[in-house]
Amino acid sequence: MNIYLVRHGETDYNKERLLMGQLDIPLNELGLSQAEKVGRVLENKKLSKIYSSDLQRASKTAEIINNSQDIPLELIANFREHTLGKMDGMKWSPEWDEMELNEFEERILSKGGESFTHFEKRIWDTFVKITENHSIDENLLIITHGGCIRMIIMKIFQATEEIFSNLSIDNCSITKIIYLPQRKIHKYRIININSNWYME
Repeated sequence: MNIYLVRHGETDYNKERLLMGQLDIPLNELGLSQAEKVGRVLENKKLSKIYSSDLQRASKTAEIINNSQDIPLELIANFREHTLGKMDGMKWSPEWDEMELNEFEERILSKGGESFTHFEKRIWDTFVKITENHSIDENLLIITHGGCIRMIIMKIFQATEEIFSNLSIDNCSITKIIYLPQRKIHKYRIININSNWYME
């Protein structure tokens, strides 16, 4: 099974480095164009189903990709981005780059945000459940958010949070994963990360 993970197109919040979290922010003009470009790349991938976060920046990206294909599309609330609580909507602060992970999490939790443990479980459990419910000869597309894609990569690599922090996932980039259900361990194999050559 081929699984294509695509981050949503650009929003004005991305452009201004504002934290979106679970705020429902629309795509901007560039984001709409990016969705059209990645849609053309995915036209010949013989997709069986599309899953998308239900936040509009993701669901609109999915809709544009699906314009010419008419593939079954399901919106999944569990694929929403990590929420930072009252910090959603704030501009990213350089001081946060210097914080230890536990220190930053304490800041998030104090603002009513989601713990990293809960976020990790929410994303990974949903990803595994979806892939296990499809046959090996199907190809899936998942439209979600940068943090969600980084979390899936981190879990496949069985890596520490440092990998999560050091990964960059661009708007409408493609991360390709192969699912090998016949294997007892290492069932997911990453083929590429953050591919976006078609944006040039």
